[in-house]
Amino acid sequence: MTESKKVNSRRRSGDRLLVLLAVLYFLGVVLGTILYCTADADKTGILDGIAEDMILARSGQSFWQILVNSFSGAFVLLLICFFLGFCVISAPIEMLVPMFRGLGAGAATAAMYRMYGLHGAAASALLIVPNAVFSAFVLIIAARESVRFSAALYSSSFGRETERERPDVRLYYTKFIILSAGLALSALTDSVLTIVFEETWTSLLGI
Repeated sequence: MTESKKVNSRRRSGDRLLVLLAVLYFLGVVLGTILYCTADADKTGILDGIAEDMILARSGQSFWQILVNSFSGAFVLLLICFFLGFCVISAPIEMLVPMFRGLGAGAATAAMYRMYGLHGAAASALLIVPNAVFSAFVLIIAARESVRFSAALYSSSFGRETERERPDVRLYYTKFIILSAGLALSALTDSVLTIVFEETWTSLLGI
């Protein structure tokens, strides 16, 4: 196989993987919503209490506190993708990271709607959706790069001699640095929206 054909084959494979990971994320959103809506009253009560505490805390936080909290949650998942990439058999776990993120987003949005009705849905458009969508995009790409790096490690270790290629560790590091910057931008946007529209969402939620 010529070099150009190899590049095209990898690109198509990467695109298919990206679509699969996006589907897993949206499946996670749906499952998170369903699990929340079908959970018993005790469990939803605990989740509602956590969500309400987070909302009240956010209303009293500074710009920098919101920024750090918004960034840290997604960054932990990014680090998980990064480190799992160095394991040759971790691809199934890596692919579940976007789904896990979707579970949280779906449950949080459902909790907001259950507690505050349409006002909660409107507030979610400011407090949850922007950061959830942008950070999900970053984590989906991170999961793809993690899976591809794991596959490259497997191929270099156990593949046929003629197909072995040394994984580009430096490029892998660079990609995740860029993805970290993407998460920082997402957290920055989340913080700005929270502060600028604080009167709007606090009024919607009656805080």
